[in-house]
Amino acid sequence: MQELPLSLRDRPLVVRTSTDRCERQVEPGGIVIRPAVSQEQDEIVTFVRSERMNPFDLDWRRFLLATDRSGIVATVQLRHHGDGSRELGSLVVRKDARRRNVASRLIGTLLASAPARVFMITGAAFAAHYRRWGFKPIEPLHAPWPIMRNYFLGTLGGIQSWLAGRRPNTLAILFRNGEVAGSD
Repeated sequence: MQELPLSLRDRPLVVRTSTDRCERQVEPGGIVIRPAVSQEQDEIVTFVRSERMNPFDLDWRRFLLATDRSGIVATVQLRHHGDGSRELGSLVVRKDARRRNVASRLIGTLLASAPARVFMITGAAFAAHYRRWGFKPIEPLHAPWPIMRNYFLGTLGGIQSWLAGRRPNTLAILFRNGEVAGSD
C-alpha cells in the first residue's frame, strides 16, 4: 500500500454515493467513519459492553462508527434524553486502533452536526482532553437529571470495580455550549 504524503495523511477524504443518505469519511489507514446501520445493533452492544461502559440506551440510530475491513474499530453516540438534553457517550476504541486519532475524528464528526448543548461523562483524568471541543467540567448537581443519573450509576459501577479488585475510575461531567475552545 502506498504511503500518503505528510500533507494528506491526517485529512479525511469525504466520499458521497447515491445510495448513502449521508457522507462517509475515508480516513488514512482504510478506516471509514459512518453512521451505524440496523444490522450492527448486536455488534455495537457487544463492543460497548466489552469495555464495561454504560450498557443502557444503546440504539444503533444514534451511533457513529469507525470501521475497517475487520469490522468496528470505534463507536460513539449522541444520546437523546427525555428532557431534551444530549449526551456524548459510548466512546470505545478497539485496543489495536488506539493512539491513532480515531476517537478524535469520531468526536469531531459527531459534534459537527450536534446541537450546541452537549454533556458527557468521562474519567476525570481525561477531562482536559475534551477542551478542544469546548467541554468544561461542571458539578454533578448542575447537570440535567438524566446526565446526573448516568453519572451516579457510573459511580456505583466504580464501587463494584473496587469490590472486584479493580481500580475504580473517578468520573467527571463535562458540558459544551457550542463554543469550541480557542475560538472567539
